[in-house]
Amino acid sequence: MIRRLPHIALFTLCWIALFPAKAQQVAWSVDMTGFFDNREYGYSKAQSQTFFGTRLSPEIGIRMGRSAVMAGVSWVQPIDGSTHGAKVHPTVYYNYESPRFRMSLGMFPRTRLLENTPAILQYDSLTYFRPNIAGALFQYVHTKGFAELYVDWRQVQTEQVREAFMVVFNGRWQPLPYLFAGGHLVMNHLARPRNSSDLYTVTDNLIASPYLGVDFSSYTPLDTLTLKIGYHISLDRLRNVGTWHHPQGVLIDLLAEWRFLGLRNTFYTGGAQMPLYPQLGAQLNQGDPFYQSPTYNRTDIYAYIFRNSYLNCLASCNLHYTPGNLDLQQQLILRFYIDDRAWKNRGNRTKQCRLKNIL
Repeated sequence: MIRRLPHIALFTLCWIALFPAKAQQVAWSVDMTGFFDNREYGYSKAQSQTFFGTRLSPEIGIRMGRSAVMAGVSWVQPIDGSTHGAKVHPTVYYNYESPRFRMSLGMFPRTRLLENTPAILQYDSLTYFRPNIAGALFQYVHTKGFAELYVDWRQVQTEQVREAFMVVFNGRWQPLPYLFAGGHLVMNHLARPRNSSDLYTVTDNLIASPYLGVDFSSYTPLDTLTLKIGYHISLDRLRNVGTWHHPQGVLIDLLAEWRFLGLRNTFYTGGAQMPLYPQLGAQLNQGDPFYQSPTYNRTDIYAYIFRNSYLNCLASCNLHYTPGNLDLQQQLILRFYIDDRAWKNRGNRTKQCRLKNIL
């Protein structure tokens, strides 16, 4: 990491020197995440383990009007203080923002997504240790909803490494205060290593997950009360075999929050998802391994210890049910975030909103 910092600083200074001082602003941000995640699983396809670490992601760059060029690093550090297991991810991207349209290109933080990815598509541990998306992000924002499309290039092809990328669409539309609809579309691609033998084959994974929902938040004493009912289908194929696997099922999500307390229950029933996970793991399927069970229920009972415009601290006890097993997970996630705009408007409460969690 020490070797990278001079290059990042030089890159930023060169950009600043190219433009007149009146046309530019120095942009910066600091994003710090601490996570403790203890998993005690009896389900054979999900691994029991404990994650305990911190992640520091500073950025600096220049902003001119609606455009910004940012550079930084994301340093993931195990809590034991040793350098073993620590990783540094470079962050370099262009960002454009207007009232309706936003775009990011390069290696940019996953937190730029308008909505956190559901567990059936993005496992918790991948979010901890792979904080950036490498590719492009396009977002459209409306008063009644949003749409975002991104490409994430996870692995570059070499003689030993398989090329892996995914294209994801996520959208939501709320035509009435109590009714909304949305969904996810995913194309996941895993290629062969360069010049590899026929033991490898190109692998495809397609996912469609539409849903309908009702929002009762304005009609109850609760701060949030929503119910989503969706249909989830995935298509998986090893090209040298040619057979398509097409597990599908019903996904129901209930979310209730009151002040600092919350409950979320997610229920899935249908065909066992991720049929190629035992063979390819997270190289292909990025979702939670619990969805390999044809029946799965997850209940999160959580409390916000802190929640304001720059700090989000969440403690959660999660119950995972699969036939024959009831497993336990405890999470403590803290996120601190501040940037130049928030610092400038720190005294204006009307421009502040609550900081979202990483999960």
